[in-house]
Amino acid sequence: MVHHPSRRGLDPRPLRFQQGVIALVLLIGFAFRADLLIPAVTVVVAVSGAVGPRRAPLPRLFSAVAGDRLEPPETLVDRQTIRLSVLVQTGALLIASLFVFVGLDLLAWVVALAVVATAALDAATGSWVEAGLYWRVARRRRP
Repeated sequence: MVHHPSRRGLDPRPLRFQQGVIALVLLIGFAFRADLLIPAVTVVVAVSGAVGPRRAPLPRLFSAVAGDRLEPPETLVDRQTIRLSVLVQTGALLIASLFVFVGLDLLAWVVALAVVATAALDAATGSWVEAGLYWRVARRRRP
């Protein structure tokens, strides 16, 4: 199984796959005005955050399909980085979902498209932008 935790970190490929799927599904929802895809993706991201990267549904799907065909990863990603990224995405998507449910579709898509941009960047580069933004804001708050 490709996606295995260790003390050194996690294989980023299944996690990047998840980010790509999130970005793609939200873009499809935007293109076809399927506003309810925002809450659906919110549930998937929240479940991934709740169960952790090892048991999250999309990374497990990647691991099941890719299986043993991949070489070991060259670099690993820290668990805390993944947790922060998923937490920020879940929070943003919860806000977007609330906007959907109160009829503010334009605002919902503005927030959701911000998640699309960061998820696509995470999938393409493995930079985990959300965690970086979180740490930048957290450092400013410290006295």
